[in-house]
Amino acid sequence: MAPAPPADARCRWGVGGGVKPRAAMARGTMANASLAPNGSVPDDRDPTLAVAEVAILTLIFLLATLSNGLVLGALSRRRARSAPMHRFISHLCLADLAVALFQVLPQLLWDVTDRFLGPDPLCRAVKYLQVVAMFASSYVIVAMTYDRHRAICRPAVAFRQGRVSWKTPLAAAWGSALLLGLPQLFIFSKVQLPQGASDCWATFAEPWGARAYVSWVTLMVFALPSLFITTCQVLIFREVARSLERGPQGKGVSAAVAKTLRMTLVIVVVYVLCWAPYFSVQLWAVWDPQAPVEGPAFTLLMLLASLNSCTNPWIYAAFSSSISGELTRLLCPRRPRPRPRAESLPSNSSLTATSVLGRDPAA
Repeated sequence: MAPAPPADARCRWGVGGGVKPRAAMARGTMANASLAPNGSVPDDRDPTLAVAEVAILTLIFLLATLSNGLVLGALSRRRARSAPMHRFISHLCLADLAVALFQVLPQLLWDVTDRFLGPDPLCRAVKYLQVVAMFASSYVIVAMTYDRHRAICRPAVAFRQGRVSWKTPLAAAWGSALLLGLPQLFIFSKVQLPQGASDCWATFAEPWGARAYVSWVTLMVFALPSLFITTCQVLIFREVARSLERGPQGKGVSAAVAKTLRMTLVIVVVYVLCWAPYFSVQLWAVWDPQAPVEGPAFTLLMLLASLNSCTNPWIYAAFSSSISGELTRLLCPRRPRPRPRAESLPSNSSLTATSVLGRDPAA
């Protein structure tokens, strides 16, 4: 266990979890903290807010685990008839389950015990997996949006690449998440605090280290992905508009493709709505020494980012009759199976784009 570093170079900070209000201390996903001026560890935790925090984390964990588990179960029943879009949904469910198991659950247990009770290797592993889950959830959405863009705006390229067209973006998403989470292994450690206490704390070589790291994570997890997926969506809808303008010579836009585009757009909008308040208060916490990190509103906003992992499965079910039908049969196995009908989600990214939108405008 490492000794406590200088007060201006340490913080109880980490990617993955909510804030634990204290005088001059916060545990948030990206909230800085330090010891009190006398070197002691203040402990004036608001019991009412602590109970609310544990209750919210418990609810988010149960909803995310149950929702994503059910959608994965429904997709597994369609394995023989699975489409590339279903594979992206499966990986997004896996990423959201990782958020529940590796981000929300450890933070929940940590809030219950008030201190991180595990050894140093577990401290580092938990903080690493927390940020990997966060990156994965974000980057799989990026990969799915990129697949939609390539299938509709560059159908000839997607058709030539075949199955590789969906495998490569997913491999890049998971690989990037595993790689970009590595700094957590070196920043966090089990630190011995005054008065015999110990906790899983971040240590930075310079006082500005926390600001730089929080800003970097915000850029990589939220700002750049949001810019990328927004650009892809604009290009997609522009291509759809061009297809409609071609009139009788164009193929038009099928209901299946239109529904898939709406689903992708809703996922992106919900993603931004869930993450924007969270990263805003995180940046506020590290850049403003007077930030009200101990207030209830500040604390609860830190927790709500994980709601994105709860909402995605229900978006899939709302926009895909195949998934909603399998969910119904999974929960009500005695219900008779309806007659087969056209898929809500296109069965193949490249073929759908080619047949529905016509020729590749860039070819």
